Amino acid sequence: MVSAVLLVHKATPGTITQFHDILSNRLPTLKGKWSFTFKIFRNNIHSIPPELAETHDSAPESQFLYTWSPSYLNDSCVTLINKKNATVMSHIVQEELGSSGNAELAIPNDHLHKGATSGLNDSFDFLVGHRMQSMWTQRQTIRGDGGQIYELENGNVTIRTANVSLHGNFRGFLIQIEDDHTKSDTTDRKAIIDELIKKYDIPSGNLCFDVMDPAQLDIYGDLALQYAEILNF
Repeated sequence: MVSAVLLVHKATPGTITQFHDILSNRLPTLKGKWSFTFKIFRNNIHSIPPELAETHDSAPESQFLYTWSPSYLNDSCVTLINKKNATVMSHIVQEELGSSGNAELAIPNDHLHKGATSGLNDSFDFLVGHRMQSMWTQRQTIRGDGGQIYELENGNVTIRTANVSLHGNFRGFLIQIEDDHTKSDTTDRKAIIDELIKKYDIPSGNLCFDVMDPAQLDIYGDLALQYAEILNF
């Protein structure tokens, strides 16, 4: 899956409405509303590894932890450390989902029944912010609200939109693009994204389609990286 995230910083209500109208005229499958929370943490400079305690008064380098929690993943939390390593953290057990939701990202029932997990009530980003304060300090909380999900080209292309805010202030119109590259004529990520931008009249803005490992795409990890690059206020 090839993905990209674009942020239109100076989007006006007219710009947003016009883009929604363009997508609606393409007769998409509407997949409902969505929202997200994106948090940025920095390592506590006074949290020093034991092996450096005698030679350092503070942490020798800054490290950053990013958490991205989109509602369409059953509030699972995609965690990215230093823009290099990513994982999906879930606090939902499969049996809690029933027939709805993405069971792939939920905690397996056997883990709960065998005591391998307690079935956490709180999301991972909440856990980091409230239980790991000695290690990580929260710097920003960025929210995306009023989101719409459009599925196009028989499900091969998904475009999600959201209004981004920081401290309650509007910071831009976000567009998330996902394309099933196995159905494309090319494997060039830039060419695929450029074609979609032109085809669907996507407004210009700050665009990122970077990936952690070009040889092995990771849809959730790559999206978290793209959010980290775009939402760098």
